[in-house]
Amino acid sequence: MLNLTQKTDTIVSVDKQRILQILLNLLSNAIKFTPPMGVITIKSIFEETVLTVEVHDSGIGIPYEKQKNIFTKFYQANNQINGTGLGLAISKQLIELHGGRIWFESTEGQGSVFKFTLPKGEE
Repeated sequence: MLNLTQKTDTIVSVDKQRILQILLNLLSNAIKFTPPMGVITIKSIFEETVLTVEVHDSGIGIPYEKQKNIFTKFYQANNQINGTGLGLAISKQLIELHGGRIWFESTEGQGSVFKFTLPKGEE
């Protein structure tokens, strides 16, 4: 278990291996789809009942018509980049098992923001 805290003593109890797996997947995707001089940013925001983690990139973005399937197993929005099409589906399942949710915002040619929440644990 990993306890994430900030100055307000907010605690989120998680399986650290699974959360690391999710973060590595989101960062790997951001790196794959962001050009060499692009920007990737990670933010975490503690709110009253949840921790929200955001991975922003200035990459190629996801075309609107492909967005609805992005969390589907074996689906790849861009077949020109190597991958299995499992990372986002697995990430979604793991986040939901932790009691959170995952979603994204993307504009083709402008990048994507993947966000997930984790519920606040016992203090």
